[in-house]
Amino acid sequence: MAPIDRLETLLQGEGPVILDGANGSELERLGARMDQSLWCARALADAPDVVRRVHRRYIDAGADIITTNSYSATREAMQRCGLAEHFEDWNRRSVHMAREERDRSARAESVAVAGSVGTYGHFGALDRETLYGHFRAQAGILVEEGVDLLMLETLGSSVRTIRTMVNATTDLGVPVWVSLSCVRDRDGGAVLFGMEESTEAPEAAVTYGPLAEAAREIMSVGGSAVLMMHSVRDLTEDAVRVLRGAWSGPVGAYPNAGYWTRPNWTFVDQVSPDEYLADARRWVEAGASIVGGCCGVGVEHIRALAGGLRGA
Repeated sequence: MAPIDRLETLLQGEGPVILDGANGSELERLGARMDQSLWCARALADAPDVVRRVHRRYIDAGADIITTNSYSATREAMQRCGLAEHFEDWNRRSVHMAREERDRSARAESVAVAGSVGTYGHFGALDRETLYGHFRAQAGILVEEGVDLLMLETLGSSVRTIRTMVNATTDLGVPVWVSLSCVRDRDGGAVLFGMEESTEAPEAAVTYGPLAEAAREIMSVGGSAVLMMHSVRDLTEDAVRVLRGAWSGPVGAYPNAGYWTRPNWTFVDQVSPDEYLADARRWVEAGASIVGGCCGVGVEHIRALAGGLRGA
């Protein structure tokens, strides 16, 4: 059975699907240098062995999906850094590294490779035509190199930007999963579509309105699944319930632990693997059929999910 067919079987009732954890913060844990402008994408050129090691560790931990280290290798960000000539090469490398580690493992037929299409950079300032071209370019490279699905990782982006992202990717012949970040309204407690880099710095938060409305508007354009990404763990269960009410297809969650202080991840508010598993069981009960982790969530957390949720 091909990896993508196995994912469909899991999503139809044998799941949940286990995503990998973070790439960026896990690369940092293992010693890769983070870049002020390109964050973890720099490791594709500077520390390829560490990138491969991260993928291998997630495979060995039981993840059903590993994600390419291409989130911050966007054309917009690389142009701003004067590295536009490396855009295609770095994105191709990201797929080669993930696929090669998958294909040489004993679990090769059980692990899918997700191509991360990111909004890392200043996408909000771009017109729709330029947005479309940037997203299409990155997604097209990832699909051409053989990813099994696309993961649109849209941290902090507006509905306009994400709808353009979905329009640019859904006809490329692979499933498209749309990942949205969210925050808690500090006054009323509602789950809002948006992001905050740190609960310690509320002035840096960006919100766009109710998560349910944003999810309905975005998923009306297309997409195969909607997930909550890179948001605080304590919000995850509520976010899953909101997404479950707004979308009839598969829903997932991969929250973070800690926060970013450019260009490094601040490893605070860390959660033990057992605690993370206990939380994930509540997310599954709330309707999540896909679970994993974002920044600060590492290999041992994913091992706990694979063993505790499916006995892998």
